[in-house]
Amino acid sequence: MPNAVVPVSFAPATRKDVTIKERIGAIIVALKVVAAIPILVVKILLSAKAKSGKPWIYTLRSRILNFALARVHPRQINLLSGPTAVGIYKFAKQLNVNVTTDELPHGARIHWWGEKKGQRVILYIHGGGYNLPIGEQHTGFMHRTKEVLKKNGIEVDVAILEYSLTPAARYPVQLRQSVEGLRYMISGCGYNPANIIFGGDSAGGCLVLSAVSHIMHPHPAIEPLVLPESSPKLGALLSISPWVSFSTDYPSMKAQNNKDVVFPNFVEVWSRWLVDRPDEPRHKDLPPTDDKYTWDEYNQPIQAAPSWWTGLPVKKTLILIGEEETLCDSIIEFGQKFREGVEMGAPAGESGVKVVVCKGEIHTECLYDTFIPGMPPVLGMMAEEVWSLCEDTLKEN
Repeated sequence: MPNAVVPVSFAPATRKDVTIKERIGAIIVALKVVAAIPILVVKILLSAKAKSGKPWIYTLRSRILNFALARVHPRQINLLSGPTAVGIYKFAKQLNVNVTTDELPHGARIHWWGEKKGQRVILYIHGGGYNLPIGEQHTGFMHRTKEVLKKNGIEVDVAILEYSLTPAARYPVQLRQSVEGLRYMISGCGYNPANIIFGGDSAGGCLVLSAVSHIMHPHPAIEPLVLPESSPKLGALLSISPWVSFSTDYPSMKAQNNKDVVFPNFVEVWSRWLVDRPDEPRHKDLPPTDDKYTWDEYNQPIQAAPSWWTGLPVKKTLILIGEEETLCDSIIEFGQKFREGVEMGAPAGESGVKVVVCKGEIHTECLYDTFIPGMPPVLGMMAEEVWSLCEDTLKEN
């Protein structure tokens, strides 16, 4: 069960804000993980083969992550995290990749992963509950994606958005920055919208949905974004395990599967750090959200009626769901509403929407495959679907 013994009202902006008690707690968890590995290995070797078909070491990876994260509080996770920009340059150095950075309005940044050629681009927004910076798993998967596409004869630029983290920055700051990132791709860099793949995972997967919502239904606090008449649709929308609901009442959220990396207490804490709940007073220790915003169709896309998505300015959409993830049920429900709405405004069979439940995979499974050093890559369904979408979209243009 998650460790909730440390009372927390807000997340630390820097590591120095974490108490000595919390630091000691994080060290104890690390020692417990090391001690538990032999037991986890034995349990996995004696259990049935993973539904995903991957070797046992991939299951061990998931169990170790689950074991560790179930015993920490989001504040303690911050102990292991540094600023997004620092992480990107650190990971780039390890992979011998050149990174350049562009400053955007409202505090956002675009980090260009490798060479920029200006023809096709993946604009990527990382997850982490809006509270955690980018991780090695995000940059590792984007690096791998770029290599796979290049091997298949497709050159693509990779732009990674750095947005402000909670609770210092609260909703709709992250949405505003995501919209500015997309605006910059089109107006600042001159990419044809048809050559843009707009993608993200978890909270980032929600932000790409929210930013596209803003194109159709401008948020009152954010400057409208109008796509050019010559190219009125983005090439593709990629949403990996999107965090579309703050509810912890779904059966998949309540189930204890000992595999996933998202827990009900994470959802409760991170959602409160992002935006005020509609049914309780604003927390005195949290900075205010802009103009007292609360839950809505942007920060919780599942709240939108199907008709909200009619007229979606995107040619192809891929929503990926891990069968073993706690967010599974909420994403499936959202995917049904989303597809229904998009199909209302599209010719029969031409909505371009694909919703895939990936058998045996956890939350954002494709990202964590990069955590298996020295092992030949084993493609899960998530990774295959991502690369297939990118290849099909970019080959057409």
